[in-house]
Amino acid sequence: MRVVIAAFLIAVPLLAPAQLAPAATVEESLYRVESAVWCSGELRGEPELVLRPGVPGVFEIHSPDSSWRLSVEVEPPGASEGAPDALWFKVGIEQQVDGQWQFLTDTMLGTPLGRPGVITVVEEGDQGSGPETAPLYVEMTASRIVTDA
Repeated sequence: MRVVIAAFLIAVPLLAPAQLAPAATVEESLYRVESAVWCSGELRGEPELVLRPGVPGVFEIHSPDSSWRLSVEVEPPGASEGAPDALWFKVGIEQQVDGQWQFLTDTMLGTPLGRPGVITVVEEGDQGSGPETAPLYVEMTASRIVTDA
């Protein structure tokens, strides 16, 4: 199966001027990443990761037709990007083929905190990329976890 990866930015103001949080606070932040994952039209899981910037987390989703593994890392935008309430997702996607994990691609997705970002895998030439039609459709939403310092 030849696949095409699509990442959708949902209202990302990554170049808007804004007041940034202090660097130490951003670097020490924890983020909750809530996901909904559809495989071939069926919701197969809602994995949740708690991530520190630069430290990846992994989740796997299995269905009768296919199995997928996603490596997810978060990164706050740089000061020059001026979007303190946004986050970069770095996502690596693997598919299980004949019992072995096969790397497909990696991508970067920028999204405001609390708003969903979408990554889909579709067969080449296929115009449909919704949760009902895509072999893999992932919606991820991140929020900052407030901790007492």
